[in-house]
Amino acid sequence: MTLSEIKNLGIIGAGGAGFPTHVKLDSSPDTVIMNAAECEPLLHKDMQLLLNYPDDVLHGFEIVMQLTGAKQGIIGIKEKHKEEIKLLRSKISSNIKLIEVEDVYPAGDEITLIYMTTKRLVQPGALPISVGCIVQNVETLYNIGINKSVSDKFISVAGAVEEPSTIRVPVGISYHDILSQFKITASDYVVRSGGLMMGVLENDLNSVVSKRTGAIIVLPSDHYCVTMYRRYSTEHATDIIAKAGCDQCSFCTEFCPRYLLGQPVRPETAMRNRMFTREELPLLDPGNFSCCECNLCTMYACPEGLDPKGATVIEKRLAKKQQLKWNGSDITVHPMFDYRKVPTQKLMQRLDVFMFRDEGPLKDFSFNPTIVRILLDQHIGTPAESVVRPGDTVNKYDLIGKSVGRISSNVHASINGKIASVNKKEIIIQRD
Repeated sequence: MTLSEIKNLGIIGAGGAGFPTHVKLDSSPDTVIMNAAECEPLLHKDMQLLLNYPDDVLHGFEIVMQLTGAKQGIIGIKEKHKEEIKLLRSKISSNIKLIEVEDVYPAGDEITLIYMTTKRLVQPGALPISVGCIVQNVETLYNIGINKSVSDKFISVAGAVEEPSTIRVPVGISYHDILSQFKITASDYVVRSGGLMMGVLENDLNSVVSKRTGAIIVLPSDHYCVTMYRRYSTEHATDIIAKAGCDQCSFCTEFCPRYLLGQPVRPETAMRNRMFTREELPLLDPGNFSCCECNLCTMYACPEGLDPKGATVIEKRLAKKQQLKWNGSDITVHPMFDYRKVPTQKLMQRLDVFMFRDEGPLKDFSFNPTIVRILLDQHIGTPAESVVRPGDTVNKYDLIGKSVGRISSNVHASINGKIASVNKKEIIIQRD
């Protein structure tokens, strides 16, 4: 397989930001790391892929190593996954190492995982390739391994559902169509897509699955997490509460995983700057560009229930607008790095999610939506441009949106049918 073929298949990072894979692989690392440190609470889809499709995932891993010329591969996986570890050890070749990491959050942050598996420290503002590494998500490797256009997505359905599961769905299916096949155990509920910590609270169940959707989590409307999400649903709310309530205890910084890696992230400075700044004259700390937005400071560390993460994101936006850059010296790991990691079980206790079943076996549901809405901007970079028109007949896997520019990605039909409508945002396909 070539980079051009990966581009044609529309493969992007399936675990988060959705960076086009063909661009990421256009480099020469000495080490490729499989990110199998699935760390968002209640999510299980990566582990289910490893259990059910290990050969496809490892085939994709080997292709990535060959394409980039990497001499070694590392699988970073949490030590608690005994069954997956045993299976992978029986299948990996001599140039691939499996390294078990602690069950902490956010072990899946790529800068954190690189350090935990190689002890290499990525400097502020630098990319993983600066230390000879690239990191690939499990599902991304699976998509490379099966050599098909990305038209299906694996997701975890979790939380207040009777049978939490990992499922395969067509890209562009609505959350409503998915949840119609699950028994929801809360009488009044909301949906969080992507994860409890880094996801998005969905206001409309007609929202659709994209190539980077990882989960649909159902939560009772009065749940602790929902209260926090709603409290800081706007920048204005984050701003005024920071001004009124922060007592500068600095717990947000002391628990920050990037700060503990020596990165110049200081959420408490972002909170303090919100107290004294004005929009026309903002006080900013450019070191906060290194925030990975894991949300640990807001959802776990802050004893006042404030929003340091939101304040840091505001600061990142304003610093970018002013074209500020961090110009400090090289960093070293904080001496307390090994002692301030947050165990996943402690995080789940804080999030009050022990009431839900923490499992997600792969199940074969029959999803046959009448329509799918294929978004043209499912990835970082320039949205794809439609190559179809209303009335055209398409089959699953057909190209319907072509990448534009260097950082972009193709999109494909996920069902057989006819093009119902096309606009700059999406392509709607009606099933035959």
